[in-house]
Amino acid sequence: MDITRIRPGDHDGAAIEAVLPEILAFDTQINHASGLGEDFDPREAELRRELSSSTAYETHTTWIVRLGGSIVAKGVAFLPLSDNRDTAELWCAVHPAHRGQGIGGRLLTVMEEEMRIDGRTRLTSYCELPATVRDAAPGRAHLAAQIGKGSLPSGQPDVAFLHRHGYSFIQLERCSVAAAGGAEELSGDPIGDEAADGYVIETWQGPTPEHRLDQVALLHQRMSTDVPGAAEFGDEEVWDADRVRTLDAERTASAEVLTTSLALLGQTAAGFTEVAHSADRPQVGWQGSTIVAREHRGHRLGARLKFATLVALGRESSVERIYTWNAVENSWMLAINDAVGFETWAWVGVWRKVLEAPGTDDGA
Repeated sequence: MDITRIRPGDHDGAAIEAVLPEILAFDTQINHASGLGEDFDPREAELRRELSSSTAYETHTTWIVRLGGSIVAKGVAFLPLSDNRDTAELWCAVHPAHRGQGIGGRLLTVMEEEMRIDGRTRLTSYCELPATVRDAAPGRAHLAAQIGKGSLPSGQPDVAFLHRHGYSFIQLERCSVAAAGGAEELSGDPIGDEAADGYVIETWQGPTPEHRLDQVALLHQRMSTDVPGAAEFGDEEVWDADRVRTLDAERTASAEVLTTSLALLGQTAAGFTEVAHSADRPQVGWQGSTIVAREHRGHRLGARLKFATLVALGRESSVERIYTWNAVENSWMLAINDAVGFETWAWVGVWRKVLEAPGTDDGA
């Protein structure tokens, strides 16, 4: 078993382009085996960016495992660089034909040891199960999330894998899908009463306008403190206009177009939501950050933001359907999603593991 590590800057462009089709094919096969559907297939531009470039705020490390020259497993670490530098989000997968041989466990051990040496001792991971898989046999044994609500079947291979390797199942998220534009057909337009309370919704496509950078930065920072379970997965992040510009440039480099709706009370940012879609898969939208700041809740802003975004995408893009993710204890946002037409598509388990810091496990 041969493991190769790929970090941005370690290999020139020609080397990345040479291995890119092989990794893309592997990721596609993994997704098809998951049952999540072709909308979740990897995108070439996004994969190229992960393999070849970093920003001041985030980088990635990729590991590929070969047997007989072919890729049989892959791991990725998403690594923040400006804050939460002791954290990492890990993901790994094994080709269906090579599962049950211990390859995934050996790869994960390598990944964790490199993270530990780098001082990244607070790890998170995730697993995604189509709704049909989780709900197929309700009588099976389930593992309950440690915070919030919900559970996952403990015998499901990816659930059992993470549990066996010391990860704690912290939170369950619901992945939902809705038709873009379908909100216009719903009764009770949630935007219609905005004049009554002074809140205004602005919507745009593409990079954040210069005069809205600080407001969007503030709401990104609130994402690290105000969403359910935020304290379980990292400390408060620091955002400013430059960080928003960098994120916008990263999306442009990945051939993504962003549709953003921002709620304002005067010039005060109250909440926002964003959906990305790509030129190579224009029919699919991916919900990004969504938040209403604590002090502005109770005005149906979540519904108004989601409604405005769905309508804008239906009118101004080729997006046909949008996927979004919410913690199951976030009942108010799930109710909003239900009201504007979202339906359950999959369930996502979010996991955590804390490693011993270097030098603390050798008797020193």
